[in-house]
Amino acid sequence: MMLCLLALPMQAAYAAELRHSTVHICDDGAEWPPYTYYKRVNGRPSAELVGYSVDVIAAILKKAGIAYTLELLPWVRCQKEVAAGQRYQLALNASYSTERDRDYFLSLPYYRTTNYYFYSHNAHPQGLRIEQLSDIKRYRVCGLHGYNYATYGLAASDIDSGARNFTAVITKLHRGDCDLFLEKYEVLAGFAAIGQDMLGDAALGHQPVPGMQATEFHMMVSRRHEHGAELLRLINDGLRELQVSQQLRSMLAKYLSQP
Repeated sequence: MMLCLLALPMQAAYAAELRHSTVHICDDGAEWPPYTYYKRVNGRPSAELVGYSVDVIAAILKKAGIAYTLELLPWVRCQKEVAAGQRYQLALNASYSTERDRDYFLSLPYYRTTNYYFYSHNAHPQGLRIEQLSDIKRYRVCGLHGYNYATYGLAASDIDSGARNFTAVITKLHRGDCDLFLEKYEVLAGFAAIGQDMLGDAALGHQPVPGMQATEFHMMVSRRHEHGAELLRLINDGLRELQVSQQLRSMLAKYLSQP
């Protein structure tokens, strides 16, 4: 993971503008393990949110002495709330798109994921013939409501995005409603941490998307919040510090499952 390492600005000066307020954070209600998810106790979700992204933002804000709240909402609603900047000012896990770069302040990237396509062995026992990214367009693609598929070269009209969670999209796949869905391997593997071993489904095939580089993920800060620019600088400086100290690496290793 490469982050741009620059000299830190006067952190105390702009942190003071935030210290007397609370940063309200939202993220995807479908959960995004191993990055943001509810801790399980005896197999049941608790009220405690954990994960790599949670650890990262907690470390940054705690060091600055800034209070925060974190809630999971339907992803489309979370994005709208952060864009408005009133009830929520920050979302933790977002891939890049030109629209997001326009509507939000995007932090430095702080993790990368590998892109896979998933299909049903029931419908395609021999697998799919995908040798390059453009081959995906020959198949019916399912996705999740509100997710960003621009990095795959797909428009919204190319995708059946009616599913609200990964269980629903896998059900649609096995039912034959679509041929494949696209997702990060680390996320599907991460669901094992919440008792959903999706990769243990023998009928669910998966392969890396050929020719695609890893996808970088950012935090999204509201452009409309009065201290949005200061919050962005605080986060970016915190990410640089965690990178230099190797803490980002150790935080990620705590959760990450490699393909």
